[in-house]
Parts: sequence; C-alpha cells; structure tokens
Amino acid sequence: MKSTCTAIAFAAAVACIPSAARGQTDPAARPDSTPRGPTVGPPIQRIATASAVSTELLGSITSVRELPDGRVLVNDGTRRRLLLMDTTLSKFEIVLDSLSTIYNTYGTRPGALIPYPGDTTLFLDPASLSMLVLDPNGKVARVRSVWRAEDVPYLTNNIYGYPGIGPDGRIVYRVRAVPDRGFAIQSSGVPYIPPDPDSAFIVSVDLSTRRLDTLGVIRIPKNEMRIRSMGDQGGFTVDQVVNPMPMTDDWAVLPDRRVAFIRGTDYRIDYLNPDGTWSSSQKLPFEWTRLLDEDKERMVDSVRVAQQKAAAMQYITQVIRWVNMYNGNYPEGFAVPDGYTMPPGIPRDWILPTGLKFPENYQYACAPGETPGAAGPPGMQTQVREAAGAAVMGGASGMTVVTRGEAGSAPIRTEGPAGGRAAGPPGAAGCLPAPVVGGGGFTPPPPTVRPVVILDAEQLPDYKPPFSTNAVRADEDGNLWVRTNPPNPVPGGPVYDIISSEGQLVNRLQLPPGYTIVGFGKGKIVYLSMRDTTGIHLARVRLR
Repeated sequence: MKSTCTAIAFAAAVACIPSAARGQTDPAARPDSTPRGPTVGPPIQRIATASAVSTELLGSITSVRELPDGRVLVNDGTRRRLLLMDTTLSKFEIVLDSLSTIYNTYGTRPGALIPYPGDTTLFLDPASLSMLVLDPNGKVARVRSVWRAEDVPYLTNNIYGYPGIGPDGRIVYRVRAVPDRGFAIQSSGVPYIPPDPDSAFIVSVDLSTRRLDTLGVIRIPKNEMRIRSMGDQGGFTVDQVVNPMPMTDDWAVLPDRRVAFIRGTDYRIDYLNPDGTWSSSQKLPFEWTRLLDEDKERMVDSVRVAQQKAAAMQYITQVIRWVNMYNGNYPEGFAVPDGYTMPPGIPRDWILPTGLKFPENYQYACAPGETPGAAGPPGMQTQVREAAGAAVMGGASGMTVVTRGEAGSAPIRTEGPAGGRAAGPPGAAGCLPAPVVGGGGFTPPPPTVRPVVILDAEQLPDYKPPFSTNAVRADEDGNLWVRTNPPNPVPGGPVYDIISSEGQLVNRLQLPPGYTIVGFGKGKIVYLSMRDTTGIHLARVRLR
C-alpha cells in the first residue's frame, strides 16, 4: 500500500485487542516492556489501533450516542455544536449550532445528551432549562421543559455519573442528599456551615408525570470545608479540604435497565433489577494494599507538595487576569517561576509580566467579531482533511510516522514528546471564547495564593480504594467499565476492569495516555476522545 507523509501531525487512535477471557495476550507486550499489573484476575491488555478517526476538528467531546444505523451524535460542548457523523466519522451534518437563532440553537452553555426509549435522544440545554427531543435520525422532533430546574447540574455534569434509561423507561440519575443548612456565627466571627452528607441518592423520573422516586444510595467522599476570615479586607473565604484517597461508591445503568451500584469498601456490585428485586455479585478480584500510618503520612506530604505547586501556578494566572481585567498593576517584584504553563484563552493584547511571552501557536481568546473554534492559519482545515487516512504523524522532530493499515485501522501513538500525546499546542484548532469582565465598577481585591488544606492522615482508609470518583461506565453490550487504581504503577493511560453482565471480571484494558472514553456502541464498540497537533478528534474502536 502506498502512503504519503504530510506536514500536519494527525494522530490515528486505537483498535482492537483480544479479550483476556480467551487466554490471549497482547503481542506487543514483550517481557521487557510489560507493565507491572495486578497479580489477581486477568492481565492488562492495551488498546492499540482504531477502525475510524474523525477528520473534523472538535473543541471537546462531552459525550456521544450511537444511533441504530451506526451514525454518531457528537456533543462538542466547547464550540457549542451537536454533530451527526456518518459511520466512517469522515462526514457530518450539524444538528444544533451556536450560531443559529431558530429551533436548532445549541444554547449558551454546554448541554448534555441523555438516552431515551424508542432510540430517541434528549438534549438538555442548561441555560434555557429546555430539552430537545431528537428522533432516531438525529432530527429535532419537539421541545420540552426540564422536570426540575434544581436537578439540571446533576444531569449535565459528568462528575455525577451518566444518566440512563432505567425500569419502565424512566430516566435514572444522581442527586445530592441535602443537609440541614443551619447557620450560626462562631466566636471567631466566621459562620458555621454544616458539612455535606457523605452519601447521594440515585433517583428515577417519569417524564409524563414528573414523579421522582429514590432507587438507592451510594457513598461519596465527604466534602469538608474550612472557613477563615479575610482580616482587614472584611468577609471570609471557604477552603475545600483535599482528600488524597477518597473511598467511594459509584453507579451506572445497564442496557437491560438494571441499575448497578458498585461498592468501594469490598468491590462488589449490587443490582437493582427492573422488577424491583435486588441481587449482588461476588467480591471482584482486586489486589488490596494495606496502608500503614507511615504510608498515610507520606501520601499526605506528597499531595501537599503537589497542591502547593499547583496553587502557586494558579496564583500566577489569577494575577495576570486581575491586572488585565481590572486595570491593575503587577505586585512589586512579581516573578513567574520556572515550569509555569500559560493556560489557553488569554487575549493576545493582554500585558504579561516581565519575562513571560506567549508560546508559539498559542490558542488565544477570540478577538471581537471572531467566532470561537474558528480555524487558525489559513488553509489549516484543508491540510487536516488531506492528512486523514494518509501518513498520520510527521516524521521530523521526534515524531513517529504511522500509516493506515488494513481495513482502515491505524496504530495509536504511544511515544514522543508530550508523554504519549501528539506534540504541539492545542491552539491550532482556533480561538476560545474571550473572558467576561464584570461591570458595575466593582474591582475585587488582588488575588492571593490559596492555602492548601489536606485531610489528616489518620482519616485516610486503611486500604487503597479500588477506584476513585466518577470511575464507572456501562457499555451497550451489558458490561461495566471500572477505571481502577492499580496496586502497582502501570505506565500509560488509565486501566479499566471489564465486568460482564453476570458480575464477573472478564478483562482488563488500558487506554493510551491522554485518551478518554466518551461513549459506546453495540457490538463491542468504544468511542474515545483524542488530541493531536491539529486539535481533538473522535476515534472508534471495535474490540474483539
């Protein structure tokens, strides 16, 4: 097969790996390169190639939903677009657009895709509190209002899980347990605010009656806050306590409409069946690691150092924004430490502190009249489309040359600059929305370095938790994917336990570094978000 090289680096992601349940191993994993994995359960297999990669540049991929004919709805939250891609991911049409002023307007904030019975899909717009009902062809059929405005944040933010279709076609999602918000002023002059509960409810709603029922309870990390006075400036500030090792439960809705509750304390699954009965799996294989007191102290110290460094870097960004948004001055002797990385989205006309410059190909904030997500240099979009399906990574400057293989599959990039991601800035994809400056003449006080507050070591669990928050997804074939905390360091991306519909651990799969699961399709299909030098793309993986 003839292949060509292009100057544009185009990462082709991911494809199929044999299942560990069949006793096969990854041929690329040689003894000298096999990562240390768990000693119990299946070995870790690597996802290595993709059957299709999108050519359209995306701002982000919040979620996807595969339609019955194999086409894919893609929620691009950053650019506020809902796209319908064909089965090859090379052609698309716009279903909802931020530039539209009629019924198919995306909205001013990132929305959410929610599955609904009959192969229809709900698109929830958090700004207008409305839901667009999309038919199986991705067309807008009608518009409805949301059932409870206070639940919108739990439906549109993936940190609370992924809503699904539960018993009787009801929508299942997570809500918080509301504490008694007593309020009192302490002797120190700061208020007392009761801590949030360490549990949350999984509920279901019937859209015809808007009746809400509680299905079960999950344990969540305790959200502890500490309040301190701001002294002469007046008022007070609230600092969140960092928990370096939260013990938590998680949940997911399976295609057969069972609701799975994954317990973190003993790593097992409780199933709420559609008829209202409960069943449980056996404890799943996991290499439990006991934490001694010195281990906990060492972990707290390590997290504190990392958090303090992050706070110092965040302070630099906050000062840059404060100076430029409120016509302030940089503090005397203000210096940018080594290792500081400027976040994308700063206007090109902002004044930077001495010694700091915009990186080459930086992703600036949009200038007046410029559309967010617009392509950068002229001709960039054309070059990207020409690069698709050809040599997908430039060969110079330490990059790896990768060409398309049989049946359109392409090896995933696993080495090079940027720790496994394609090299280059994210800014090649275009500009970002400009910062909003508040009016009214109010100027907030200058930023300060936020204090780092870590949970006391004696409050950490005695064993390493098997998974962290927001770690569970259900695929379209009845399996649960649990992003685990490996007992030993494993080079590369996150490792997932694949748990069958019968509640058995059947496989372990590892994503490449920098890749994220954004959805599933029927027939062992996984959709991943991936980034290369041109921007973000959607990759389809068909597992064997």
